[in-house]
Amino acid sequence: MHTASDPKTLRAQAAWDCCTATVGNFDGVHLGHQELLRRTVEHAHAAGMPAVAVTFDPHPASVLCACAPKVLCSTAQRLEYMEAQGVDAVLLLPFNRELASQGAGDFCRNVLQQDLCVRDLFIGYDFRMGRDHAGADQLRALFPHVTRVEAVEKDGGPVSSTRIRKALAEGRLEEANRLLGRPFSVQGEVVHGEGRGGPLLGIPTANLDVPHSQAMTAPAVYATSARLLDGEGAGRWHMSVTSFCKNPTFDGSVLTLETHIMDFSGDIYGRGLEVRFLALLRRDRRFDGLDALKAQLHADMDERRSLPL
Repeated sequence: MHTASDPKTLRAQAAWDCCTATVGNFDGVHLGHQELLRRTVEHAHAAGMPAVAVTFDPHPASVLCACAPKVLCSTAQRLEYMEAQGVDAVLLLPFNRELASQGAGDFCRNVLQQDLCVRDLFIGYDFRMGRDHAGADQLRALFPHVTRVEAVEKDGGPVSSTRIRKALAEGRLEEANRLLGRPFSVQGEVVHGEGRGGPLLGIPTANLDVPHSQAMTAPAVYATSARLLDGEGAGRWHMSVTSFCKNPTFDGSVLTLETHIMDFSGDIYGRGLEVRFLALLRRDRRFDGLDALKAQLHADMDERRSLPL
């Protein structure tokens, strides 16, 4: 998959005469986004054209809003998920005030038509473009073929990033995973923690430094899987148990994300780690001493082993 932040560079890399494109934020690349991308790819390839997705970094809300919502995935994850849908190229435009000030007509003519040579355009059911919030009807004046893809319904309502964020925040992980079409996951760097896991409990944990902009699950202990993102052993998934809690047994006051990677050893400080959340094991609570806490942690690991990787 070709990826670039400049439309002319992207087209030069892939060398196409014209293409089919879709435009959106694609936060989380959930079931609704997947259907939009699938339809774009299907139409493009049937017509002998590449399928191009145009998206933005950072999320426009982080530039335009004082209280922007947390994102459901990193930019790297977003690109990975989009590639998995069969997209041939992604234009990852830096979003800033200048871009936000453009009208839909200017953006379509300068970027989509002139630079990318978009012939056919696919958009989501609630998509609006530019400062004038142009929808499908206005865009049809610029493109021969504009397709508005209807919402994907799941569990009694349309799938949306807002709905998934709400489900995560309220502890409804299974619902969030159904709407995403895969397990919710986060990426970050392994950093030093309080040093209690291995030395004190005999259960070493990787403390993950997750970006502040990342949406998170409700505090609890989860059955997870983990994989290193770089270096030796990168890409291989391992069973893991993850605590996203304040560690009340130790009178903690700050939420930390700590993952015990099962059947694994090694120094991974400073390396990238991805953790995907499969199921809620239990809510966090204070234990009467280290022995009780260790017994519960081993019970958590036993329960994790009963679940798929």
